[in-house]
Amino acid sequence: MRNVGLYLLFAVLALSSPHVCFSQSPSPLSATASAAGTVLLSGEDHPVPQALVELFVADTGTAISTLTDDNGQFRFDQLPAATYLITVTAAACEMFQLTTSLPAAAPLVFHLRKSAIAPTPRNDSVVSVQELAMPRKAAQAFTKGTQLLLKGDLEASLPYFREVIEQAPDTYRPYHNLGLALFRLGQFDAAAENFQKSIDLTNGGFAPSIFGLSMILYQRADYGHAEFLIQRGLLVTPYSAIGKYCLGLVQFSLGRIAESEHSALEAIKLDPHQADAYILLARIHELQHNPSAVLAEAQTYLKLAPNGPLQADALDLLHQAQHDLSRLSASLN
Repeated sequence: MRNVGLYLLFAVLALSSPHVCFSQSPSPLSATASAAGTVLLSGEDHPVPQALVELFVADTGTAISTLTDDNGQFRFDQLPAATYLITVTAAACEMFQLTTSLPAAAPLVFHLRKSAIAPTPRNDSVVSVQELAMPRKAAQAFTKGTQLLLKGDLEASLPYFREVIEQAPDTYRPYHNLGLALFRLGQFDAAAENFQKSIDLTNGGFAPSIFGLSMILYQRADYGHAEFLIQRGLLVTPYSAIGKYCLGLVQFSLGRIAESEHSALEAIKLDPHQADAYILLARIHELQHNPSAVLAEAQTYLKLAPNGPLQADALDLLHQAQHDLSRLSASLN
């Protein structure tokens, strides 16, 4: 069962540039409005310039980001209507996070608290304005590497991500994408190191890297630790369809079938186009001796992803379900 759904994880989580990330299947949401707001220092109401405001679309992992101006103000235009995880970071301040639906009826106002601890070492720093100040050459290398990753040219993507890391070592995204490429190449130890680096650089604030690391533990059959990490990631992005799906995979392997079914259904509710989740449901229904449901789930997968990476699994499930239904029908006649 450990082969189920891992391709989907990496198709969804790959980031395309220092400013924007996207999946191979674009979000079905259409751009409808804008959102604007102000970042202030809590207790003083002074504007916080150069704060990094990031919006993560909870159900796809897509992200957009911008910096506040000298008045602490920011604006996002052509914003898809969706549920977002909003993360705000600034020097000498604690990270601010909020999950909410956007566009909002009124301008957003975020209050940052001064950090009560000394600045952390570089290796443990949170996402900062350096994300948007990446050297141009590094940004170009990142974009090229991610394009190759999304095309499946994994080996070719590696030197580009390593170049970015050399030029911008405090930027978490190249570590994340390098981890994705290494995972798909089967280099799990190296992938885990890069996912962990991304997690460290964001103080655990970037759920896709947490989910990526959890899937390495899943591949190693370390289901208990994998589940712990997934739950941690879901605290950051509670409406993540991919997080719910990963949780369902682990619960299935732990034999907690009812919980796995619940997680798979939640994933599909959050993202009905998440084809691989239907294969997980089909496996669950197979255990429950429900060939009609298996047939329906396999057919749904093939409709959503006719040439998908789990096509062979879907066809095997479909043919077995058809056989079981024919045998059942014959026994009733």
